[in-house]
Amino acid sequence: MKLTHEQAFIKLDLDRCKEPDMEIIRRRIERAGYSIDHVLVSCPSPSGTGWHLVIEVKPRPAHPMEVVALQSICGSDPYREAMQMHRARAFPFAAVWMRDTWNVLYRAHPKRQRHVKLKGV
Repeated sequence: MKLTHEQAFIKLDLDRCKEPDMEIIRRRIERAGYSIDHVLVSCPSPSGTGWHLVIEVKPRPAHPMEVVALQSICGSDPYREAMQMHRARAFPFAAVWMRDTWNVLYRAHPKRQRHVKLKGV
């Protein structure tokens, strides 16, 4: 099963960093046999304590496990990548619509329960 262009993006969730060191990330990606084609997104994470990057690499990863491995090698949040391994393993069996959302970065949602303020407290 071949990944689409968007499904193969490397999405990094770098915790506790002010700004990512792109030279280190580039060297790690090249050590794994890839090269950075484009950095599509580079912005502070919604929590304000880290950084989100979306990177396109060449050659395009052929399997979701390659994407997870590259994300891990580049220093992405290990808890996120552990969950991504479950999603990558299930990828071939997932519904088509779900394959496009398998590799997600966290975005705060104002209606999530943990963001709701308790009245009277």
